[in-house]
Amino acid sequence: MAEAGSPPAQAGSSPRSDRSSVEAPAAVPALEAEEDDYDSAYDGDSTGGSSTTSIGSSILKFREENGRTYHAYKDGSYAFPNDEVEADRLDLQHHEFQLIFGGKLFTAPIPKEKVLHNVLDIGTGTGIWAIDFGDDHPESQVLGVDLSPIQPTFTPPNVSFQIDDVEAPWTYSHKFDFIYSRMMMCSLDSYPNFFDQAFANLNPGGYLEMVDPAWPIKLNDGEWPEDSALFKWSALWGEGMQKMGRDAECARHYKDQMIAAGFVNVTEKVYTVANNPWPKDKKMKMIGMWQNENIAGPQGGIEGLSAALFTRVLGWSKLELDVFMAKVKAEHRSTKIHSYYEFLVIVGEKPE
Repeated sequence: MAEAGSPPAQAGSSPRSDRSSVEAPAAVPALEAEEDDYDSAYDGDSTGGSSTTSIGSSILKFREENGRTYHAYKDGSYAFPNDEVEADRLDLQHHEFQLIFGGKLFTAPIPKEKVLHNVLDIGTGTGIWAIDFGDDHPESQVLGVDLSPIQPTFTPPNVSFQIDDVEAPWTYSHKFDFIYSRMMMCSLDSYPNFFDQAFANLNPGGYLEMVDPAWPIKLNDGEWPEDSALFKWSALWGEGMQKMGRDAECARHYKDQMIAAGFVNVTEKVYTVANNPWPKDKKMKMIGMWQNENIAGPQGGIEGLSAALFTRVLGWSKLELDVFMAKVKAEHRSTKIHSYYEFLVIVGEKPE
């Protein structure tokens, strides 16, 4: 692992062996800045009735837009890209979560002696979580599902992938002992329906774990200046999602919705994640470095999160967006701006 103060390694160099050596930071509501360098002026220096489908030629003809590609199956239902740049970012993001959770792939209180025969990874992306889980649990059959066929061909023998719309009726041939979903915020039209289907497709005693950021972006100290590009971006992103019929604050409702679906022993834990290495705490500083690389780095995180939403929904031109993104990324990188996200982890159990 890199020392605090050094740049993160490339996404492809995130070894699984690092997981055991990473300690989880405490989940705290606020962070202490390394020094009182906050500048309020912001200098900016720094298929129908079925949920699954086979991979056909039409699914592989991705939408091309603004220099990025997007999924073809159920085109438009997911607003974020699926190209190699995004794949690299997703793998980098996976390593960031390794740091946040102390090397653990999940936090659900599953007894060590419990055999997880079938595991479902919702929104698997590049499949990196499913592959890591399959390696760690050779006794489990792991299925990763996504709208985009961007997963590797060579996988552990107990890991497989399907193109799947989890908002359609689930038609799996068996039930699951564990369902995991990460970074699916604003990806579904109806989360209550999703939780109902997850509950119905779990075996008694099975667990569901959800990991998502709680919108909006927050500031650790002071007030957002009216001319803050980062704050404006956060507000506009939420507005765009609202126009799409999505709630940017959806993660804040997961706990209540899971309880309504029938889950018991539902818990919610909050992890504070700085947007750059401004915290004093070394572990939180390291996580902030990775978060900054994830969002404002060369992987184009914030561009990928914004391009379709701003041009398709909010009516911006690509040039307008590029100019705006430069300002937003400058503020995101500035350690004078102590911004952060709350990441929520919600876990529920299906009654025995």
